[in-house]
Amino acid sequence: MLVTAKSSYRPMFVVLLVCLAAALAWGSDFWAKKPYQHWSKEEAGRILEDSPWSTTVTLSGVNPSPLGGAHNTTAYGSEQETNPTLSYSLKFRSAEPVRQAEVRLSQLSSHYDTMSAEHKAAFDANAEKFLAVKFSDRVVVSVTFRTDIQAYDSLLRTYWGRQSVATLGPTVFLNAGKEKLSLMDYHASNDTFQFTFPRPKQVSADDKISVEFIHPTINVIGQQRIFQEFSLKKMVVNGEPLF
Repeated sequence: MLVTAKSSYRPMFVVLLVCLAAALAWGSDFWAKKPYQHWSKEEAGRILEDSPWSTTVTLSGVNPSPLGGAHNTTAYGSEQETNPTLSYSLKFRSAEPVRQAEVRLSQLSSHYDTMSAEHKAAFDANAEKFLAVKFSDRVVVSVTFRTDIQAYDSLLRTYWGRQSVATLGPTVFLNAGKEKLSLMDYHASNDTFQFTFPRPKQVSADDKISVEFIHPTINVIGQQRIFQEFSLKKMVVNGEPLF
């Protein structure tokens, strides 16, 4: 019986070790250990979706009458859900790793490895130009909203498309250390809008940096303040926080 128990335990133990090793490898800071040209599609995607420079905030509401009643109008039709949700994905587009991830995904989708030498040279020139842009005086935060409910998507596009620095100024801020920085530029296109702030004058790796703005009322998902915090310590690459 002891032999049987050991023999059945050992394979399971090995499997657990393999899973643990895979998890540790996935969680490691690959962006600091290899050039972006060697990032996989999954790694580049992670930079843009779930990393020290990016995250997603999900909001939800409760539909009091998903199958009928005052809320179930033709504007929403069959899209009504009991617990509708929408999300905002934030990323620091001024951070070099984010722009490197965008270039890497473009490489992969364009089948860079099979390009002719001439096409590679042209691609590399454009990539270098894109990555050479400096953000020494500003911080750019890109926000993309998503929802499976078409009517909500339309309302969000209309709302964010109509905003400006003047309308958003009182409620949109970048907080860095002791500084509360106001919005200096704003652009919106389709499902994405972009905040530009002055770059903080002095921050340390031990500080936190946060983005705050107001989500408007979208049907049953009420108005609420979005306050998303990021750790500058986790943004450090080659001894410097990149944001």
